[in-house]
Amino acid sequence: MVQLVIRLRWLLPWALAALALAGCARQPDAAFVRDAVQQQLDAAFGGRVLQVERFSRAGSQTLSGREGQLVYFNAELKLQSDYNFSDWDKHNVTTLASLLGAGPKGIVGLKADGNQAGNLLGVYGSAAFVSEDGKTWKLIPTAPAQELVAANSPAETGASIRPRAKEIPEPSAAEVAIDQLRSLLVSKPGATPSAAEREAIVTEAARTAYHDATARLQRVENTLVLADGPNGGVYEEVERAISERAAKTGIAFEARNSEGSLGNIRLLAGGSAQFALVQSDIAIAALHGRGRFGGAAQPDLRAVASLFPEAVQLVVRADGPIRSISDLKGQRVDVGLERSGTRANALAILTAHGVPFDTLAGTSGSTLADAAALLGAGKIDALFTTSHAPARALQTLAAKTRLAFIDILPTDALRESGLVPLKLPARTYAGQAEPVQTLAVTALLVTRADVPAGQVAAMLKLLFPAGGVQRFESSAIEQITMRSAHEGVSIPWHPAAEAFLAKASALPAK
Repeated sequence: MVQLVIRLRWLLPWALAALALAGCARQPDAAFVRDAVQQQLDAAFGGRVLQVERFSRAGSQTLSGREGQLVYFNAELKLQSDYNFSDWDKHNVTTLASLLGAGPKGIVGLKADGNQAGNLLGVYGSAAFVSEDGKTWKLIPTAPAQELVAANSPAETGASIRPRAKEIPEPSAAEVAIDQLRSLLVSKPGATPSAAEREAIVTEAARTAYHDATARLQRVENTLVLADGPNGGVYEEVERAISERAAKTGIAFEARNSEGSLGNIRLLAGGSAQFALVQSDIAIAALHGRGRFGGAAQPDLRAVASLFPEAVQLVVRADGPIRSISDLKGQRVDVGLERSGTRANALAILTAHGVPFDTLAGTSGSTLADAAALLGAGKIDALFTTSHAPARALQTLAAKTRLAFIDILPTDALRESGLVPLKLPARTYAGQAEPVQTLAVTALLVTRADVPAGQVAAMLKLLFPAGGVQRFESSAIEQITMRSAHEGVSIPWHPAAEAFLAKASALPAK
C-alpha cells in the first residue's frame, strides 16, 4: 500500500483541529469532498476507473476573490481496470493532476509501462467549492495548481524562421577561416617577413591547426550531438532528460540550440549535429522540399523515433454560435503567429474543410496566451493552437470561461501533410464533457542517412534504456514510449532505428 506523505504540519492536536472544524458551519465536510472528487473522476474516465479507497482532509483556505473554500486532501485511489497514462488518446499525468488539483509531484504510484487493476495511487490534492446560500456546495474548476516548465510549443517555435531557399549558399565559417589563412601567404616584394618566412610561419600554424582539428573530430565522432531547439521549450526538456541519462551511463553527449524545428534541420543538414528534434509535418516538408523548404529539399532526412503528439485545438466560447469548422465563416479567428506551425496547420485545416481564409470576418496572429485572453474577453470568436494538451493557457481560461472544443476530422490532404488523428479525452479541460476528435503533429527524433548505425542505436538506448520506457518528469515527455515509437512517421526510417525498434518490440514483456 502506498504510504502517503502529508506535507502540512498540524499546529494543534487532532482533537482540537476536529473541534475547530466542527464549529465552522460553512465548510464542505470530508465525506462531501470525497464524493465530489469521485464523481469528477467517474465523469472524466467515463466510468469507475479510479476508486477512492481512503480519504482525509488536510486543511482548507478561503478562495481568493469569491465566497468559497479550497480544500486540501490526502487520498488513496485504486485502479479498477488497467490504464496507461502514457497512451496518446487517454488521460495523461497532467490531466489527472488537474482533475485532482494536484501539483506536478502530487501523485505517486504511476508506472512507466502502465498501471494494472488493483494498483494504488497516492494523491495530495485539492478541490475548490463555492456556495450560493452558505449551505449547498458546488465543485468548481481551478487553474493549474503550479506553473510547469514555461515553454513555447514546438508547433509555434519550430516554424519560426524560413530557410534561405533557391540561393547560392553563403561560405561556411570554416571556409572563411581557410581563406583568411591562405591570404596570409600573399606578400609584397621586399616586405617583412619575406615570402619564404611567411610561408614557413603559415605552414607551421596550418599543420598545428590540422592536427588539433583531427584530434577534436575524432572525439566528436564518439559524441552524440542533438539539435534540441530553443531554450525553455519542450524539446529542451527532451534533451535535458537524455543528457542526464547519458551522464549516468558514461556516453558522451552534447546539445545544440536553435530557433526550433527548422533551425534543428539546418544544424542536422550542416553536420553540426547527428540528431534533431522536429515536428512531423516540418520533417515531411523538408524531405520533399515543400513550403518553407522550397528549393532546399533534405532527401537524406531519416526517422529515428516518434516521441509525443501535439494536438491541433480549435477553441470557442460555449455560449457562441460556432459548433463546426464551417461555422467559422464570418467569425473572428486567431490563427497563430505569422510563421508558426499553428498558423500553417490552421490554414491547411480551413482549406481542407471548405472555409477560405477570406471568408473569415477578421483574423489575428497571437501567442496562445494572448489569444486565450482575447477569447476570454470576447474580442475574438475562435482560436487555433497546435500544442501538447492540456495547454496551460487553455486550462486557466477554462477555469473561468465556459469553452467548447470543435472536432477536426481528417482528410487525405491533411494526412499527407503529416497530421494524424487524435482524441482528447473528456475533461482534458474543465467543462469539456465529451471527447474531442482532432488532429495532431508528432514530435520526431530524426537523423541523416549517413549517421553510423552504432550512433543511432546508442541514441535509442538513451531514449529507451534497456529496450524499455524511460519516464521523465514532464507532461509531454511522459508519453514517449516504445509502443508509440512508429506513430505519425511519414519519412524514411534510418535502417538502424528500424532494426532496433523491431528487435525491441519482439522482446517478451518483463
